[in-house]
Amino acid sequence: MTDSTSVILPAADAFKSGALLMPQEFSADVAPSVLQWSDYPLNAILTALFTLLVLMTLKNFLNISHDLLAGISRWKACLNIEGSIQKIEDRNLLGYIYTIPIAMMADRYSFIPASLAGTVPAQWHCLVPLGAILAWLFVKHFNFKVLELKARRAETLRIAHKSFYNYWILAAILMVMTAGAMALLHTPEPAARGVLLYELGGMYLIGLLRESQILGSAYSPIGVFLYLCALELIPTGALVAAAILL
Repeated sequence: MTDSTSVILPAADAFKSGALLMPQEFSADVAPSVLQWSDYPLNAILTALFTLLVLMTLKNFLNISHDLLAGISRWKACLNIEGSIQKIEDRNLLGYIYTIPIAMMADRYSFIPASLAGTVPAQWHCLVPLGAILAWLFVKHFNFKVLELKARRAETLRIAHKSFYNYWILAAILMVMTAGAMALLHTPEPAARGVLLYELGGMYLIGLLRESQILGSAYSPIGVFLYLCALELIPTGALVAAAILL
């Protein structure tokens, strides 16, 4: 049976006029392509930059690696780094460099809620956790400088404050290795985020304990608590509160 309203035209005239009817929207079966985290140029650049810096500073890391690892179990191991100008310079340099992977993983695994990014385009999201971390480090350093002016034993306070970077470096290395292993194992993102946060939090607590032990060698328990509040607890509490409430 044929439709009586249809008119069959010769092939030469069939496409001279009329409209080609197309669906207004793509079929639901055809999903738009989704960019992965590593597809954004800034993320790829930061990854390449960090890899290059790690290779360039491998000698610096080997120079202090024994003291860094020993500091996990003994607070006096931190004094070995502070007793050498070269080791202090190596530790400080690595502390800055290893801030990059922590910020990258904070972005990749959404440590900071997307609401904090506001209207920042997706390709620039990595700058949000990096800026938050740098602001946090600045507040810590500012508080230290204020306390240093009035501290009775400023050298002990300086050693305790700088020892934080020992565990910051170790946290970054541990998290990079763990993230790589979980990527190979195709670990679900929520589980991977939880593991990395526990590692970062655990290393931070170890660093906090070592700071308190260093301070305890020169100050009373009340003095240790007050210094820790100014150097660590208040800046970190403000950062965590902002991440939870905003």
